[in-house]
Amino acid sequence: MSSLKKDHVLGTGSAALLGGIIVGAIGWFVAGFLGAAGPVGLAVGAVVGGVLGAVLGNRASEAMVPSEDLGHFEQIFKTMPYYVTGHDWHDYAPAYRYGLDTHDKYAGQSLTKLESQLQGGWEAAARFGSRLQWSQARPAVAHAWESLDEAHARETRTAGTSI
Repeated sequence: MSSLKKDHVLGTGSAALLGGIIVGAIGWFVAGFLGAAGPVGLAVGAVVGGVLGAVLGNRASEAMVPSEDLGHFEQIFKTMPYYVTGHDWHDYAPAYRYGLDTHDKYAGQSLTKLESQLQGGWEAAARFGSRLQWSQARPAVAHAWESLDEAHARETRTAGTSI
Protein backbone atom coordinates (compact mmCIF):
# COMPACT_ATOMS: atom_id res chain seq x y z
CA MET A 1 0.00 0.00 0.00
CA SER A 2 1.48 3.36 -0.97
CA SER A 3 1.94 6.00 1.68
CA LEU A 4 -0.64 8.11 -0.13
CA LYS A 5 -3.24 5.42 0.47
CA LYS A 6 -1.95 4.89 4.02
CA ASP A 7 -2.51 8.60 4.67
CA HIS A 8 -6.08 8.21 3.42
CA VAL A 9 -6.67 5.23 5.70
CA LEU A 10 -5.16 7.08 8.66
CA GLY A 11 -7.18 10.20 7.88
CA THR A 12 -10.38 8.24 7.50
CA GLY A 13 -9.81 6.16 10.63
CA SER A 14 -8.76 9.12 12.76
CA ALA A 15 -11.75 11.19 11.66
CA ALA A 16 -14.11 8.25 12.22
CA LEU A 17 -12.80 7.79 15.76
CA LEU A 18 -12.93 11.49 16.55
CA GLY A 19 -16.38 11.82 14.95
CA GLY A 20 -17.63 8.84 16.93
CA ILE A 21 -16.41 10.32 20.19
CA ILE A 22 -17.73 13.82 19.56
CA VAL A 23 -21.11 12.90 18.09
CA GLY A 24 -21.46 10.06 20.60
CA ALA A 25 -21.01 12.53 23.45
CA ILE A 26 -23.49 14.91 21.83
CA GLY A 27 -25.96 12.05 21.36
CA TRP A 28 -25.56 11.03 24.98
CA PHE A 29 -26.10 14.62 26.13
CA VAL A 30 -29.14 15.19 23.88
CA ALA A 31 -30.67 11.85 24.84
CA GLY A 32 -30.16 12.70 28.50
CA PHE A 33 -31.66 16.14 28.00
CA LEU A 34 -34.72 14.64 26.30
CA GLY A 35 -35.10 12.07 29.04
CA ALA A 36 -34.12 9.10 26.82
CA ALA A 37 -31.72 6.44 27.97
CA GLY A 38 -28.18 7.83 28.02
CA PRO A 39 -26.44 4.67 26.75
CA VAL A 40 -28.78 4.49 23.73
CA GLY A 41 -28.02 8.09 22.78
CA LEU A 42 -24.33 7.43 23.25
CA ALA A 43 -24.44 4.33 21.02
CA VAL A 44 -26.47 5.98 18.26
CA GLY A 45 -24.29 9.10 18.39
CA ALA A 46 -21.10 7.04 18.22
CA VAL A 47 -22.31 5.14 15.17
CA VAL A 48 -23.52 8.25 13.36
CA GLY A 49 -20.38 10.16 14.31
CA GLY A 50 -18.16 7.30 13.17
CA VAL A 51 -19.84 7.14 9.77
CA LEU A 52 -19.80 10.91 9.28
CA GLY A 53 -16.22 11.11 10.51
CA ALA A 54 -15.12 8.38 8.11
CA VAL A 55 -16.75 10.07 5.13
CA LEU A 56 -15.37 13.51 5.99
CA GLY A 57 -11.94 12.12 6.88
CA ASN A 58 -11.68 10.28 3.59
CA ARG A 59 -12.71 13.37 1.65
CA ALA A 60 -10.18 15.48 3.51
CA SER A 61 -7.44 12.92 2.85
CA GLU A 62 -8.35 12.75 -0.83
CA ALA A 63 -8.25 16.53 -1.05
CA MET A 64 -4.67 16.70 0.18
CA VAL A 65 -2.45 18.55 -2.24
CA PRO A 66 -0.25 15.96 -4.00
CA SER A 67 2.64 18.41 -4.08
CA GLU A 68 2.86 18.23 -0.31
CA ASP A 69 3.40 14.48 -0.18
CA LEU A 70 6.68 12.80 -1.00
CA GLY A 71 5.77 9.51 0.71
CA HIS A 72 4.85 7.75 -2.52
CA PHE A 73 8.20 8.64 -4.07
CA GLU A 74 10.09 7.61 -0.95
CA GLN A 75 8.64 4.12 -1.20
CA ILE A 76 9.50 3.61 -4.85
CA PHE A 77 12.61 5.64 -5.66
CA LYS A 78 14.99 2.67 -5.35
CA THR A 79 12.89 0.65 -7.80
CA MET A 80 12.95 3.28 -10.52
CA PRO A 81 15.12 2.73 -13.60
CA TYR A 82 16.83 6.07 -12.99
CA TYR A 83 17.93 5.13 -9.44
CA VAL A 84 21.70 5.47 -9.00
CA THR A 85 23.15 2.85 -6.66
CA GLY A 86 24.78 4.31 -3.57
CA HIS A 87 22.39 7.23 -3.27
CA ASP A 88 19.67 7.44 -0.67
CA TRP A 89 16.40 9.22 -0.01
CA HIS A 90 18.26 12.37 1.10
CA ASP A 91 19.61 12.62 -2.45
CA TYR A 92 16.31 11.96 -4.21
CA ALA A 93 13.88 13.87 -1.97
CA PRO A 94 15.19 17.28 -3.09
CA ALA A 95 14.82 16.25 -6.74
CA TYR A 96 11.21 15.15 -6.28
CA ARG A 97 10.43 18.28 -4.23
CA TYR A 98 12.05 20.45 -6.92
CA GLY A 99 9.92 18.74 -9.54
CA LEU A 100 6.71 19.24 -7.57
CA ASP A 101 7.49 22.87 -6.81
CA THR A 102 8.56 23.81 -10.32
CA HIS A 103 5.57 22.04 -11.85
CA ASP A 104 3.30 24.39 -9.92
CA LYS A 105 5.46 27.40 -10.77
CA TYR A 106 5.52 26.65 -14.50
CA ALA A 107 2.02 25.18 -14.82
CA GLY A 108 1.13 24.20 -18.35
CA GLN A 109 4.66 24.48 -19.72
CA SER A 110 6.82 21.63 -20.95
CA LEU A 111 9.65 20.35 -18.79
CA THR A 112 11.69 19.82 -21.95
CA LYS A 113 11.33 23.47 -22.98
CA LEU A 114 12.31 24.59 -19.48
CA GLU A 115 15.19 22.15 -19.10
CA SER A 116 18.08 24.65 -19.11
CA GLN A 117 16.20 26.95 -16.72
CA LEU A 118 15.43 24.03 -14.38
CA GLN A 119 19.01 22.80 -14.53
CA GLY A 120 20.23 26.29 -13.68
CA GLY A 121 17.87 26.43 -10.71
CA TRP A 122 19.03 23.01 -9.51
CA GLU A 123 22.69 23.97 -9.69
CA ALA A 124 22.17 27.50 -8.30
CA ALA A 125 20.49 26.06 -5.22
CA ALA A 126 23.49 23.77 -4.70
CA ARG A 127 21.22 20.82 -5.57
CA PHE A 128 19.25 21.48 -2.37
CA GLY A 129 21.76 19.33 -0.49
CA SER A 130 21.50 16.36 -2.86
CA ARG A 131 24.57 14.61 -4.24
CA LEU A 132 22.79 14.11 -7.59
CA GLN A 133 24.06 15.95 -10.64
CA TRP A 134 21.33 17.41 -12.85
CA SER A 135 21.60 14.49 -15.29
CA GLN A 136 20.86 12.12 -12.39
CA ALA A 137 18.17 14.30 -10.78
CA ARG A 138 16.31 15.16 -13.99
CA PRO A 139 14.45 11.80 -14.28
CA ALA A 140 13.15 12.18 -10.70
CA VAL A 141 12.09 15.76 -11.44
CA ALA A 142 10.34 14.54 -14.60
CA HIS A 143 8.67 11.72 -12.63
CA ALA A 144 7.26 14.28 -10.18
CA TRP A 145 5.98 16.42 -13.08
CA GLU A 146 4.34 13.40 -14.72
CA SER A 147 2.70 12.39 -11.44
CA LEU A 148 1.14 15.84 -11.05
CA ASP A 149 0.06 15.88 -14.70
CA GLU A 150 -1.69 12.53 -14.17
CA ALA A 151 -3.31 13.71 -10.92
CA HIS A 152 -4.60 16.87 -12.60
CA ALA A 153 -5.94 14.82 -15.54
CA ARG A 154 -7.80 12.52 -13.10
CA GLU A 155 -9.25 15.54 -11.29
CA THR A 156 -10.41 17.01 -14.59
CA ARG A 157 -12.06 13.74 -15.63
CA THR A 158 -13.69 13.36 -12.23
CA ALA A 159 -14.93 16.95 -12.22
CA GLY A 160 -16.45 16.43 -15.65
CA THR A 161 -18.37 13.33 -14.57
CA SER A 162 -19.74 14.69 -11.30
CA ILE A 163 -22.19 17.10 -12.85
